[in-house]
Amino acid sequence: MARRNDHTPDELRAMALAAAREIAAAEGLRGLAVRRVAEKIGYAPGTLYNLFDSLDALILALNGETLARLGMELVRAAEGNPAGRAAALVDAYFDFVERQPLLWSVIFEHRMPGEGDLPAWYSEGLSGLIDGTVAALAPVLGDWPEEDRRPAVVAMWAALHGLSMLAVSGKLALVSDAPPRSLGHLVVNRVIGGG
Repeated sequence: MARRNDHTPDELRAMALAAAREIAAAEGLRGLAVRRVAEKIGYAPGTLYNLFDSLDALILALNGETLARLGMELVRAAEGNPAGRAAALVDAYFDFVERQPLLWSVIFEHRMPGEGDLPAWYSEGLSGLIDGTVAALAPVLGDWPEEDRRPAVVAMWAALHGLSMLAVSGKLALVSDAPPRSLGHLVVNRVIGGG
């Protein structure tokens, strides 16, 4: 087992998040435990509790990292032709979810205990992701009123999320033979076209 001074706190944090990501990608939320993450990086569980107050704090950090990675992919997808931007964003979203469905599901399966609120940094990151998408879609939203743009993006994201989670769980096939991605394009095209 590694000694406490073998790695800096930042290095340990990065190692713990990488290990948690690997476990979550393979097993989802049910596989995440402080002891398993600590074993994977060769440290005692107490070391992780010095970095993260609890398993919930570790999961929130992992989820924040996952959302940040999605944000970077959406930014790249939005760099192309404004006319095809909505389709590119839908494809980027589904590509991201399809690559690591169990890791993605951790974001929505994890619940803070009791009345635990999400920390400000997490809420701000999620808000930034939505605001970035609103900005990316501005060219295709045309003369949409400013006050309708963010709610429309939230509604589209909720629809895409629902489709992706139904697909990941295998339940979408119970109601549709259409691939989730094509249904996602349908929803986004209708919302944008119906503004």
